[in-house]
Amino acid sequence: MRSSSKKVSIIIRTYNEERWISHCLSMIFDQDFDNFEVILVDNNSTDHTIEVAKRYPISTCIKIDKFLPGKALNDGVRASTGHFIVCISAHCIPKNKQWLKNLYNNFKGNKKLAGVYGLQLPVSYTSDADKRDLLITFGRDRRVQVKDYFFHNANSMLPRSIWEDFPFDEESTNIEDRIWGKQVIEAGYEIVYDPSAPVYHYHGLHQHGNSSKRAEGIATILDKLDRDIVGDLPESLKPENIGVASVLLVNGKIDNNSIELNLLLNVVEEIKLNSYVDEIYIASYDKNIAILASTRWIDRNQPAFSGEEMNVEKLLSLSLTEIEAMNFFPEVILYVNHHYPFRPEGLFNNLITEMQYKGYNSVFPCFVDYGHYWKHCADNGFLQIESSMDSRANREPIMRALYGLGCATSSVEIRQGSIIGDNVGIIPIDDYKFTLNSREIGASEIIKKLI
Repeated sequence: MRSSSKKVSIIIRTYNEERWISHCLSMIFDQDFDNFEVILVDNNSTDHTIEVAKRYPISTCIKIDKFLPGKALNDGVRASTGHFIVCISAHCIPKNKQWLKNLYNNFKGNKKLAGVYGLQLPVSYTSDADKRDLLITFGRDRRVQVKDYFFHNANSMLPRSIWEDFPFDEESTNIEDRIWGKQVIEAGYEIVYDPSAPVYHYHGLHQHGNSSKRAEGIATILDKLDRDIVGDLPESLKPENIGVASVLLVNGKIDNNSIELNLLLNVVEEIKLNSYVDEIYIASYDKNIAILASTRWIDRNQPAFSGEEMNVEKLLSLSLTEIEAMNFFPEVILYVNHHYPFRPEGLFNNLITEMQYKGYNSVFPCFVDYGHYWKHCADNGFLQIESSMDSRANREPIMRALYGLGCATSSVEIRQGSIIGDNVGIIPIDDYKFTLNSREIGASEIIKKLI
C-alpha cells in the first residue's frame, strides 16, 4: 500500500554518540509515519556509534573527515531522496510517535513555509544553565515567524525544493541554522515553531553549557513553572526500558555444598528479584556453575581471558564482548561480587534508577567511614590522610567504595575498560555488615554468626 505522505529524509550528524544513537533511532523507527529514510553523516566516530546504528534499518552512512555543520547536513541531503528533509541531533530523542507527522503536517497547503522546528525538552539531569535556556527559548504556543529568523537544526524540517535554493552555509563553524533562517526570511518565506513536535535534548542549546549561580536560580523558578515538562526522561531511557545485563566473575573452581557456592546461588536469586535486570551471566571456567544457577555462561577458558593483567575491568569488557556476540546489547552492566553476602534491600534497583534519572556513567555504594587513616609513602614514611581530631559532626567522612556489592556502569565505559567512568553517583552505606567479604581474613566467622 502506497503512503499518502511524501517521502522524508532524516539526516543525523554523529560523532561518538554511542550512548544516545540507539534511543534516537528506536523512537524514529517507531513513528506513526511510514515513508522515510535515515541518513547518518558520521565524523569518524571512535566509539561504537556506527555499530549501534547498524542495528536499525538506516539507509546510508556517510563518512566525513572534517566537520562543518552546514556542509555535513548538505552532504546528507545530497545522498538522500526525500521530498522533505528532517535534521535531528543524534542525542535528541523524539518524545512521541507523532513527532514526524506533526512536523510534516505544517507544510500542507502552505507554500510560503520554508521550515519548521519543534520543541526541545530537558531531561531529569540536564544542567541548570541548559534547562534555563531550553525552557525560555521553546514555549508552548505555535508561532509563525515572518521577521524572526531563529531556527534550530536539532529538531527541524524543510522541503527539498527550499534547500535546493537555500542550502546550508558550508563555511560556518556553527549556527548554520540561524544563517539559513535569515536567508529564507529575507527572501519572503516564513518559519514556523511547532511545540507539538517535541524532542528531549539533554544538553540544551549550547554544547558545553554555561553553568552559574544565576542559571541555577532561573532554572529553579522554571522548574516550578514548567513542572509538567521537566524532570522527565524519554521512555527508552527509563530503567524499565533499557537493557541491563548482570555479570558475576568466578575465578576458580567452586565445590558443591561449599559456602562459596551457596553465596553465589543466593546472590543470583537476589538479582533475579531485580525488576530491571534482563539477563544474568556467570563468567567462569566451569559451565556447571551457570547451569546450577540457571544463568547464561561466559566461558573463561577462551584465550582472550588469559593474561597477567586480567583485572575486573578487563574481564567485564571481555564479558560485554561475549554478551554482544550472543545478540544482546545491554546499555548497563551490573557487576556483582558474590563474596558479599549482605546487601541493603533494593540496592540493585536503586543503582540503576539513580544512574538513569541523574545521568551518571556509573553508580556504586560506598561505606561512610569516619575513621583515621594513614598511608605508606615511597620514602618508607607514613602520611596521615585526615589529621583532624574533631568530632564526626565537624569532619568529612572517607567514602570507601564497595563495587562488589553492586556497581551499575554504562556499557560505553565498560567497553573502554573502566568500571566507574568520570561521572559517578554514590549510594552511601552506613551499616558495617554490608562491607563484609567472605574472602577477607576473619570475615568468614563473623558472616557465619550473622547468618
